[in-house]
Amino acid sequence: MKETVQTDISPTDTRGFLGKYDATLFWGTLILCSAITLWGILLPKGFSTAMTSSQSWISVNFGWFFMLSVSIFIIFLAWAGMSKYGDIPLGQDGDSPEFTFSSWIAMLFSCGIGIGFIFWGVAEPLYHYMSPPYLAKGATPEAAPVAMQISLLHWGIHGWVCYAVAGLAIAYTTYRLKMPLSIANSLYGILGEKTGSMWGKLVDFLAAFATIAGIATSLGMGLMSIRFGIKHVFGAELGTTGLVAVMLILIVGYTISAVSGLNRGIKILSNLNMILAFFVLLFFLFAGPTRFLLNLMVDSVGQYFSNLVFMSFWTDPMAQASEGKWMGWWTIFYWCWWIAWGPFVGGFVARISKGRTIREFIFGVILVPLVITVVWFNVVGGSALHAEINGTLEMYKAISADAGSGIFTLLSQYPLGGLISFIVFFNLIIFLITSADSASFFVGMIISGGELEPSTPIKLIFGFLIGSITVVLLITGGLKALQTASIVAALPFAFVMLGMVLSTLLLLKKEK
Repeated sequence: MKETVQTDISPTDTRGFLGKYDATLFWGTLILCSAITLWGILLPKGFSTAMTSSQSWISVNFGWFFMLSVSIFIIFLAWAGMSKYGDIPLGQDGDSPEFTFSSWIAMLFSCGIGIGFIFWGVAEPLYHYMSPPYLAKGATPEAAPVAMQISLLHWGIHGWVCYAVAGLAIAYTTYRLKMPLSIANSLYGILGEKTGSMWGKLVDFLAAFATIAGIATSLGMGLMSIRFGIKHVFGAELGTTGLVAVMLILIVGYTISAVSGLNRGIKILSNLNMILAFFVLLFFLFAGPTRFLLNLMVDSVGQYFSNLVFMSFWTDPMAQASEGKWMGWWTIFYWCWWIAWGPFVGGFVARISKGRTIREFIFGVILVPLVITVVWFNVVGGSALHAEINGTLEMYKAISADAGSGIFTLLSQYPLGGLISFIVFFNLIIFLITSADSASFFVGMIISGGELEPSTPIKLIFGFLIGSITVVLLITGGLKALQTASIVAALPFAFVMLGMVLSTLLLLKKEK
């Protein structure tokens, strides 16, 4: 095995009060994020139009490319996991994992999913039940398992392979080749020493921006659920000032967690997150229509795997995924979202995966989340479908009015629903904190040139930046456009991630 040791992070490596950091990346990221935010504040309509038009153009012209790319990721990871290279550790021979398996899964899941499960676990199956794109007519008994398999498509294997490809490439070069943790270095197999060039910096720069923009929009989406949760649980209406106050509390929470490090704040909160989510899951399973949920789970899993190849390559060619069409706003949007988040989540997962074998990493990052996804969507989303189908609650009407209301509206029909709503509310807050602290930690690593423990000032600065962007664009109504801006980054990142596949393949071939 060839080992590479890279000691200087770049020609612009700077040390001082902020610790070790790359000045070009630091100032470039601050300036770009500030400029984008100002654009959203001063010209919100123009900003929104530009971003939406860019996303639509990408969906129309590159939908086929995203569908094909994600399928290539699946094939590559299946090969790597089952080949002789699967026994190679992500580290030096003899290195042991830094975290227990349960804590590792909890951290990667809390980072990779965040509030999405709570927000979309109820809403998405209902949307697809009412308007499935294929295999069934909307609002019919046949549409329920179809809605579930489409939800599993969007949140299952295809999403997690984007994280696994990036995570494997980054972890291999970081721990096996002893290089600083960065997105650029994950391309070492094809770029060699040129990973430190301006092109390498551009890759890291885009990763930092996409992370900040993506997390800011997720925090904004989470605040909508928190606002409804406060109204539902505590009976209090939150205006703009109240939302800003909640956001400030969250900023304090996730910056403290990020500053405290992986072994304290982030790990402890992630473990607590999983325990609470598991408790909520059991409540829905046994307090709800248990037999229906178990039958739905078995049926939807069978349909998911039976139609996996069809769904993986279905591009809706006649509609060409154009503006307002189903593919452009669902599957292709999701693939762009997962790819745009790939460097961030992959980088964070790489950071916590030292000592895992390649096989353990691949199947741990893909199959364990898949199982959790299958169970969560079928139990929680299935409960919402059951309520809608049987007319006990107007769930679709509720989520159409406010997508963040879904799980709280659903709980209103259950005994002890108020208590469980409080637990869900608390779980939601922790999910927001764990997503944001992971992002602050990852951006800190990138800005500091691959330091596995970035300095406290760096984490504080970017933690505050994420929160500030969320607050400002929440007030001005620019969060949706910022989300679209982060999605636009998926196009260059798709090429970067295909490069990661080739780079990792070439490096593995050099293993003895």
